[in-house]
Amino acid sequence: MNHSIFNTIALLLLGLGGLLAACSTNTNQGQTTATPVEISATLPDSPAQPISGEIVSGDLGKVLDDYISQDKPLFSGSILVARDGEVLLSKGYNYANWELKSPNSAQTKYRISSITKPITATMIMMLAEGGLLNLDDKLCDHLSGCPNEWQEITIQDLLAHTSGVPEYTTLLGAAAESREPHNVRALIDLFQDESLEFPAGETYQYSNSNYILLGAVVEQVSGQRYGEFLEKAILNPLDIEESGMDYADRILKDRAAGYRIEGRALINAPYLDMSNAYATAGMYSTVGDLYAFDQALYNELLISQESQEIMYTPQFAADGSGGSYGLGWQLGEAYGHRRVGHSGGINGFRVFMGRYLDDRVTIIVLSNIETEDVGNIVEDLEQIIFNKG
Repeated sequence: MNHSIFNTIALLLLGLGGLLAACSTNTNQGQTTATPVEISATLPDSPAQPISGEIVSGDLGKVLDDYISQDKPLFSGSILVARDGEVLLSKGYNYANWELKSPNSAQTKYRISSITKPITATMIMMLAEGGLLNLDDKLCDHLSGCPNEWQEITIQDLLAHTSGVPEYTTLLGAAAESREPHNVRALIDLFQDESLEFPAGETYQYSNSNYILLGAVVEQVSGQRYGEFLEKAILNPLDIEESGMDYADRILKDRAAGYRIEGRALINAPYLDMSNAYATAGMYSTVGDLYAFDQALYNELLISQESQEIMYTPQFAADGSGGSYGLGWQLGEAYGHRRVGHSGGINGFRVFMGRYLDDRVTIIVLSNIETEDVGNIVEDLEQIIFNKG
């Protein structure tokens, strides 16, 4: 077990005193005014650096590639499939920009929507392993300006979607708000005066608001903006260079444009200022970078196996609901094979990342067409891997 990254982070963070008191005036950033903690960590030799270049490996890789090329010729996106540390397929299909006919590739950057959630949850577990918070801590212990109605909500409630905090993306006026930039404090202001849907822990109800609040917790506990902590704790140590927070003013090489299909027409997706997606769905990445994150988890380079098993344990609310979600991960199986992962959709994009833990199989599908039936493609890839492979 190797925790040198986290041990360095923990020692540095433990010297940080106090909580953050106010939000930044930069609307594309978070809410910290504390002096950022400098993190300097050296990663041991990693068995899985970020993947670049097209890969179609062996007979099975060709079967996978042929399936997409022949059976799903209109699929627009990039796919990576790996088993036992070997990448079988890493390739782009159709266009990152349909107007310019710029092709998708293994290096294309996509908005990864709710695949951001397992990454946020991993950061929370890193802070927990360092003794900086506990999963049963009350949210209000780590959030300034916390409403009285939130006093019984725990960090675990947020991770497991049992908090009762209403979904901020469906509130009245949310569509208009989503076109304007918001910092984390402004995002929380959108829903903090709304009544809880149910008492904390009572039932399971998926809500993106939970992970907005977890991002604020990361900021308050670490003393850094969410994006800065993401870079210093995960991206930089793993040499992940093609991923990050998708700010509106950022120029990204190989960025995919987002589309949807209405009727028989391919149209541009509605504009969304990505600061509104923040810690719940605000990242961009590539299939190769997500695979590097996946392999770092297998090799315990970020958090221990014990912490991971806690994340992969089904969470049930007091009324018995839940069970298909852990802490930051959707839980399920495919052809009798245990799966943890996350799917997601955001303006112009549909995504999936699946990790089949007992087989060390990874399937990542990123599409720049929001209406793409990614679930069907994933089911077919699973069938090829587990029934034909």
